[in-house]
Amino acid sequence: MTRRTLLWVCCVLVSASSVLAQSRGVKTDAISGTWTGELIVNRSRPITLQLKFDGTRKVTGTLTGLPNPADVKAGTFDPKTGALKLELGMQGDPAVLLVFAGKVVDGKAAGTVTGEDTGEFKIAKK
Repeated sequence: MTRRTLLWVCCVLVSASSVLAQSRGVKTDAISGTWTGELIVNRSRPITLQLKFDGTRKVTGTLTGLPNPADVKAGTFDPKTGALKLELGMQGDPAVLLVFAGKVVDGKAAGTVTGEDTGEFKIAKK
């Protein structure tokens, strides 16, 4: 076998093993990313959430669209059931003011809002 052929075979094998390693066992993250939709409390308000899932259960992030930006003070997601819970409060303040509790299905989430106000939320992943 010539050096050129040997080099070519090695490149093909390295490339193939890399592709196979990346495609095997890849889990899509159903939560991390930008979500847009509406918060319906007395009236409909457009909202945007930037969420990050740790791959097991914990969700962190921010919410914009309300008079004050909010942080996720505590958040959970169960990949098996799709259950999502986000405890939200103003940035820089540890108090939880709103709790989103709902379910994620096919890149969309909807559920109830409780806390200072009550209502519902509907969001979709971009």
